[in-house]
Amino acid sequence: MSIPLDSIVRTSKAVRGDVHGVIASRIASAVMLATVVALPACRDAGAATTTCSQYPIPWRPANGAESAAQSELATMSPGATMTWDVNTGTLTAVSQLAIPLDGCTDGQDVNAQVAGVLAAHPALFQIDLAEWQSLAPYDCRYVTNDTLTMGRARLAGWPVAKDIFVYWLRRVNDVVQLSAVNGVYVPVVGATTGDSMSACNTLTQSTATTRARSTQLTASVYSQCNRTGTVAYTPQSNDTIGFVSEPTWTWEEGGGQVALTGQRTLRVIVNPANYNSALLNSDARCPTGDDPSQFTIGFDIVFDVHTGAILSVKPGIDCTVC
Repeated sequence: MSIPLDSIVRTSKAVRGDVHGVIASRIASAVMLATVVALPACRDAGAATTTCSQYPIPWRPANGAESAAQSELATMSPGATMTWDVNTGTLTAVSQLAIPLDGCTDGQDVNAQVAGVLAAHPALFQIDLAEWQSLAPYDCRYVTNDTLTMGRARLAGWPVAKDIFVYWLRRVNDVVQLSAVNGVYVPVVGATTGDSMSACNTLTQSTATTRARSTQLTASVYSQCNRTGTVAYTPQSNDTIGFVSEPTWTWEEGGGQVALTGQRTLRVIVNPANYNSALLNSDARCPTGDDPSQFTIGFDIVFDVHTGAILSVKPGIDCTVC
């Protein structure tokens, strides 16, 4: 039984809509306020010779990428059907692959088996697995009809918050097959684009902090989970303010190319001396443990790494109130 191509494409569109929020929250929750993460050594902005001549940073796929992918697909699975994204230069879906994973026996990790297929066909998949998150081992003995998703961790050495790759597995006559894939991603972009990303990463913590201290941050006020209004807070000099992540990159597509932009989160933790009743009853207040008397009031402010524009403000540190 094959998976209809239109079903895969619909799945790809649905995943495209929410992947940014899922992966971005995973990255943000993995860091601590006190840590200012060092940038990759090979992407040291101070040592870069490339200038930020265009921002957002344009990137175009290589000529002939689609024909090369189609040719490789025809040799590995002649009955398969592929759809293609001309802006990213990558596949969006392949159905009816029917590739047997002969090494997928009891006790073996199915993800490792799929990784071997991806690595063996670079023209089709265009994935460097070193840039992608590793999935937890999944024993081949449990595979029946399964869908697994991996997110991309790095793009040219930088964290990325958009790219995903999904693969469908099914068991046919007791042989596990890779039956279909889809994805929302760009291929390996190379060092030149990485250097441009470094050069465009110009936002400093000092600049972001100065802007935060002149910005009113808004939170909703609640009474027994009934929203009663809002409170505005302007960060003070005794508040704790600092970056909580590396710059994270994303992209938009159109016109046969993608445009890369970066963002970085600045965290504001309000000094207890600045608490007021409205803040204490707002969604900026989050518990820090099981003891309800232990809490933090704070905000996460997302900045564009080059323009310094504030992209969003989230009240509360790692919690959702009501």
